[in-house]
Amino acid sequence: DEFRRLVLEEREALQEDPKWTDWIDSTKDAAESPLEKPASTEPVASAQGFENWAKTNVYRQRQPGFAAASVTLPLGDISSYQLRQLATICRRYVKDTIRTTVEQNFLLRWVHELDLAALHRDLVEIALGDPGAQTIVDVTACPGTDTCKLGIASARGLAAVLRQRLAAKNLQYDEAIKDLRIKVSGCFNACGQHHLAEIGFYGVGRTINNYKVPHFRVLLGGRWTENAKAFGLSIGAVPSKRIPETVDRLLDRYLRERQNSEHFSQFVTRIGKKEVKAMLQDLMVVPPHDVDPSFYTDWSDARQFTIGDITAGECAGEVVSLADFGIAAAEDEVFEAQLLLDEGNARRAATKALGSMLTAAQGLIKMQNRDIADDPELILAEFRERFYDTKLFFDPFAGSKFARYLYIAYETRNEEPTSELAHQRVEEAQLFIEAAHACHARMLEGQRKRKRRPPAVDAISTSATL
Repeated sequence: DEFRRLVLEEREALQEDPKWTDWIDSTKDAAESPLEKPASTEPVASAQGFENWAKTNVYRQRQPGFAAASVTLPLGDISSYQLRQLATICRRYVKDTIRTTVEQNFLLRWVHELDLAALHRDLVEIALGDPGAQTIVDVTACPGTDTCKLGIASARGLAAVLRQRLAAKNLQYDEAIKDLRIKVSGCFNACGQHHLAEIGFYGVGRTINNYKVPHFRVLLGGRWTENAKAFGLSIGAVPSKRIPETVDRLLDRYLRERQNSEHFSQFVTRIGKKEVKAMLQDLMVVPPHDVDPSFYTDWSDARQFTIGDITAGECAGEVVSLADFGIAAAEDEVFEAQLLLDEGNARRAATKALGSMLTAAQGLIKMQNRDIADDPELILAEFRERFYDTKLFFDPFAGSKFARYLYIAYETRNEEPTSELAHQRVEEAQLFIEAAHACHARMLEGQRKRKRRPPAVDAISTSATL
């Protein structure tokens, strides 16, 4: 009420500007209305696959005799030729209007039901007649490493593989799971809507035995329905090449153990994320490079994620930095925070989330000061001096965003958190820990470059006389 009062008070002080409302009339240009008559004067023989397409892609409108039809675009891709042909098809069946959807498809409204078979036949002719729109096989993905400079892992490559595997099992017709959503982002940003899916993934990187390995964090518990009823939270990071097996394992157990009409998110809540993580634990292990080098490449990309100039010592052992231990401990803590959140203990969840950030920060500090104490005030002070003020922790694109999560959580630690705020703190802690992983990797790379740098040679000046 107070905020509303302040807004109205501010509005009263503003001088009226015609731009506030002069756009309203232009909205009529986008108004949709049906063709007076169907394009088909009599029933048309349906093309192969019409029944399956109608099951997943056609929705009856409230207006009798009309339907909306989705045009499935795997990965949101469509060629210029297909676009031109689709425009012609649209004029034939729905005037000149077409809508894009957040799931990377097209939607045609006001299709006469008598035209559905003919519409599908025409779509098939331009290779746009696939079924499965807005089903589990309709995996949403951002551009990821294909074109985005923020991408960490190949979202489109993974989405293509998942779509192929799920469609091969005809899961888009399985009533138990056909309405589940799988969404993939190439980084922590939500372009792929990973946080809203029942099963979501976002790309992260890990350094294993001095090799870069593409991973995806696995998020469970999101709800696409009811206006994004719930956001998912991460249960851990899995190597990119094991994500398809992760999906198989999750779906197989859900189909095997679900109770009555239990939704996937309800199933996850019932068995507990601790059990889910234990079920996937073996998939989080990365085999050595000489055992299976495929783990060190990403989907649809033959290039190897290596750091370069790697040699094995006489003991063939891996050098583990102090930061590795700290960040690993932080991962365990933030997962415990998530379990507390699931139990309804918002206070302890928020406290544990803050603790995980402090643990990760302390781990980084130990790379420069091995004797840093466990005192939160000292950790915050040294983190600010060594990583914040120097911008060493800053993300190349997000800047200080993730570092601020730590300080905000500490400053508000004595406030009584709601379940929503505790959820936010857990999510922010996960992002802070990911930023710690990235910072650690940059620091290690910097150390390696300094070691590879040849010793300085005194410049020898020579002079020539004519």
